[in-house]
Amino acid sequence: MNVEWFIIGLIVTFLVNIPFGFWRAHAKRTGNKIEWALAVHLPVPLVVLMRYLAGLSWNASGAPMILVFVLAYFLGQRTGGKLYARAHERGLNPGRSIAVLWRSAGGVEGEPL
Repeated sequence: MNVEWFIIGLIVTFLVNIPFGFWRAHAKRTGNKIEWALAVHLPVPLVVLMRYLAGLSWNASGAPMILVFVLAYFLGQRTGGKLYARAHERGLNPGRSIAVLWRSAGGVEGEPL
């Protein structure tokens, strides 16, 4: 196992899934099942590539490390969904794009997201 690629892979997996989790939350709220499925499954090939670059095998010895990647995947999705919910609570109309959070960042200084 390549430790550097393992750590990079976990970080990339988490960060890439934040906007996809944001999109997934929007699709769930609007009831669009196709968008929801795309938001959940489009980042999967990248996660598989990261696991490959980290040198993780599919046998029993690599299974616990693969579970760590799965956890990073779901934490990224969950974080994106939480950001969507907070944007919606603040009265923003976030749509599919997480960029609405950066555009609205010019609001009151110190106001939590």
